[in-house]
Amino acid sequence: MNEITLAGNVGKAPELLYSERNGEPVLRFSIAQNDRYYDRRSGEWRENKPVWTDVVAFGDLAQNLFDSIAAGDAVIMIGKLVDNSFTPTGQDHPVRRTELRAQAGGPDLRRATATVTRKPRAERASSTTAPQTAD
Repeated sequence: MNEITLAGNVGKAPELLYSERNGEPVLRFSIAQNDRYYDRRSGEWRENKPVWTDVVAFGDLAQNLFDSIAAGDAVIMIGKLVDNSFTPTGQDHPVRRTELRAQAGGPDLRRATATVTRKPRAERASSTTAPQTAD
């Protein structure tokens, strides 16, 4: 599988929209990966420029992330990098854009704590392993 894991901080507040095609939740936000290193010559910590990555999530993951993260939060995201380049109307050259299509993610528990609230799964009619209920 071709996955990448990114850890960083959420930029501005995530934006939740709904697909016009199927009504599915779509979440967009960006994360910054900050890189600090120790400069032995100066004896000081230094920071490189942050690297920003756009993230998009769909469906239940989009809704769950929207309910769970906010601007400034440390997160870990797993997904695939996809090309989202486009050519603006009236221009000859494309705007190159890469984004992480999220498959999983949540708060970075190295820098925060979390309380998990499980959401009920919709039972599938074709499922043969549906939970049994006591009468």
